Amino acid sequence: MAEPLLAGVRVVESASLLTGATVGMMLADLGADVVKVEPPHGDLIRWALGQVTAGYSPAHLQLNRNKRAITLDMRTPEGAARFRRLLEGAAVFVDGNAPGTLAKMGLPDPVLAQLNPGLVHCSVSGYGVSGPYSAIPTHGLMMSALVGANPTTVAADGTLGAAEREGASISGRGGDAAVAAGSAAATAICAALVRRERRGIGARIDVSGADALLTQSMIPVVYQANLDRIADTTTLPLLSDGTGGPRYRLYATGDRRAVAFTALEPKFWARFCRAVGREDLIDASPDGVDLEHTLTEIFATRTQQQWISLAIDAGLAIGPVRSTLGEMSGDEHLRHRGVFVDAEHPVAGPFTYVGMPGLVDHAPFEVRLPAPALGEHNDAFEDGWPS
Repeated sequence: MAEPLLAGVRVVESASLLTGATVGMMLADLGADVVKVEPPHGDLIRWALGQVTAGYSPAHLQLNRNKRAITLDMRTPEGAARFRRLLEGAAVFVDGNAPGTLAKMGLPDPVLAQLNPGLVHCSVSGYGVSGPYSAIPTHGLMMSALVGANPTTVAADGTLGAAEREGASISGRGGDAAVAAGSAAATAICAALVRRERRGIGARIDVSGADALLTQSMIPVVYQANLDRIADTTTLPLLSDGTGGPRYRLYATGDRRAVAFTALEPKFWARFCRAVGREDLIDASPDGVDLEHTLTEIFATRTQQQWISLAIDAGLAIGPVRSTLGEMSGDEHLRHRGVFVDAEHPVAGPFTYVGMPGLVDHAPFEVRLPAPALGEHNDAFEDGWPS
């Protein structure tokens, strides 16, 4: 197997709960040597989100794979000294602490830069290190709410609907703010490592989960923000009112399942029409109501699998709709891509992971190190990074 992309890159992760741990996981999955620094009682992520077995929540098992873990109390002189030694020998510091925490502990940005001039210091927080809201402690619902992923209306009696109270994304935009922030932070860190290698200087990166979630939805957002500036809407993949047209939507199949149909480009639309024997539709208006009714009837003539087989054989822009985890985990394509990975944890037992969103050197994703026990690697890091 080829050497992992980030082999030899030392990363210190000091973060609680999901966001910072996600950054560390993404770097560890790429081969970085990530040591997770926890307080003596452990990261709350171990205990707060359900238990497979004591101290091993599903979130801990997923997000802390491929890492080593130590405990130290940074409020004590000994703990602070150990933490400084780790930072001195690291290339990357993933800082998931509340903004201002490190400064209160005697490690403001100038001190960190002096301690390790080449350090790539990345803060990941809900609202970012700067800005009016930066001092507010945040969780994922707050991040998504700020950027419109949870549109809410208040009834005349002053109440919210049940789904809105739960924070469900009514608009279909949004996603997981921790994962969005993790992806944004990991991308910036990798770019900073390239500059570090070329110029020998570090970087100070500030990633906000709310910002990351908004940019993850940038295309619908930018179209809505500039809708009145678009003079010609005839070539848009979305209609001028922002809704999907007949050639870009979901359709029910003959077996009461569904497919996603995205024949936006003329060549894909013409190819579809010829494949189903409806050349008369090639010049049909792309946003007509009659076309939607016609396509609904056409897609009801075959099962989901028959449509997917036709899409593979004829090169059509049609894909399956998976509605449940069982359908997704059983999908032959997702299995081939290694999106779901079954492994055995030495304490928690059998566990199904969500893998990486890409293959490196054609190699399947693997969990090199299981999520560590609390303080499992304390001895190895007693005097800093092991040689």
